[in-house]
Amino acid sequence: MTIETLQLADIPALLELYRQLLPVENSPEEMARHYEAMLQNPDYALLVAKEDGKLLGSALGICCHCLAFRGKPFLVIEDVIVRDGLRGKGIGRKLFEALETFALEKGCAYSMLVSSGHRKEAHAFYEKIGFTEDVRGFRKMYQPF
Repeated sequence: MTIETLQLADIPALLELYRQLLPVENSPEEMARHYEAMLQNPDYALLVAKEDGKLLGSALGICCHCLAFRGKPFLVIEDVIVRDGLRGKGIGRKLFEALETFALEKGCAYSMLVSSGHRKEAHAFYEKIGFTEDVRGFRKMYQPF
């Protein structure tokens, strides 16, 4: 298994993965257009786990700059997904290790993520790899998925 940056050719497979988690209605063309813009910003890391050319999982890290913590940035993690039937095999752990490397290279003070309240297995995984539930996350949606 390798962890690498998403390639444009992998977008249809990524869309299929996202649909295992959410009712995503994007087209591959729309996703490619957005991803091309992300590629121009070095504060984004859209990583994928692959084996034999097959996409197994993905996670997005975004380095955000702030003035607190002596101006140190922080990493926001979003869009974490591992293919159904492959969870618990170390794929997510490898993705998070790569995101942590990215965060440390960027000088991030911490990383954070939010997860839907009903995703108890995901919460157990996040705690197992060092995240703590010592803050309460909120999300305000401006547009439906």
